[in-house]
Amino acid sequence: MSRALLCSLILLAAPLSAAAHTIHVPAHVPQIDQALLLAAPYDTIMVAPGTYAVNLIWPSTPGIKLLSSAGAASTILDGGDVDQVIGIYSKVDTNTVVRGFTIQHGHAGGA
Repeated sequence: MSRALLCSLILLAAPLSAAAHTIHVPAHVPQIDQALLLAAPYDTIMVAPGTYAVNLIWPSTPGIKLLSSAGAASTILDGGDVDQVIGIYSKVDTNTVVRGFTIQHGHAGGA
């Protein structure tokens, strides 16, 4: 799915205001990494239950909240033993949150 199409879907699904929005995965956007790319400052990404194969790179966007809608027992981020599950290489602020996930099968690259 192209980034332009994803942006259009978010704009259609979200209310037209300057306030932060909630992006639902997979209802609005099929994958968590796509939702992170589309998130504006202080948006919430709400993830439905399931197991998600991810190796996420966190964007330089302040205040993103990545939350599961049903908690860690039913929402799993799985790195597939390929790389880290969530890599944060850019500036984030104290409003940035990751909550409600089981994080498994990730590891740091390198040596």
